[in-house]
Amino acid sequence: MSTDNSLSATFGNEGTTLDATTVARSAAAGVGAFVASYLLAFVLWTQTQLPQPDSLGQALEQAFISAIRDSVATWKAAGMVLFNGHFVQLAYEGPFASGSFNLIDLAGGGLVQVTYVVVPLALLAAGFLAARTSGLADDIADSAVAGALVAVGYLVLSALGSVLFAASGDGTSLSVPLVNAVVVAGIVYPVICGGLGGAIAHLAD
Repeated sequence: MSTDNSLSATFGNEGTTLDATTVARSAAAGVGAFVASYLLAFVLWTQTQLPQPDSLGQALEQAFISAIRDSVATWKAAGMVLFNGHFVQLAYEGPFASGSFNLIDLAGGGLVQVTYVVVPLALLAAGFLAARTSGLADDIADSAVAGALVAVGYLVLSALGSVLFAASGDGTSLSVPLVNAVVVAGIVYPVICGGLGGAIAHLAD
């Protein structure tokens, strides 16, 4: 094996390798998936119209949503919505109460619910592209691994987003718990969806 390929691990068919270049390409696809999902979540959050409440409970939930829209920067709230699209709950801490919630669910409908679909589709597409551009799509196992490696880039932005999207003021705080952001959003989702996208790339080859 040549010096240039000393860090390469051979997978599947002869002549195909999973090397640093492949990892970097997959990581870049993961970054692209996160950014694309965030931008779409931003649009969905800002364009969602709350429905007419049909109960006192729903009215209170929508009042809470309206308060967040008024007090939290839109770019941060969109990031919170993105994590909610991974089923990662937000943590609320206040002077009189604390708990966890999901902005998408509290909205009670509207465009913002599409975030649940945007997240896996973006990761499927990223895994597909990573596998197709890696030259490993001839073998389904290699292709799936290349797709799952989108988690490398996705994990970094998930951890960073957990910090950047936090908001606080007037004795209250909203945050994305770091452990959930890393494990669920940064690892579980991209490994499963990206790996599936890589497998699809093999089947479509």
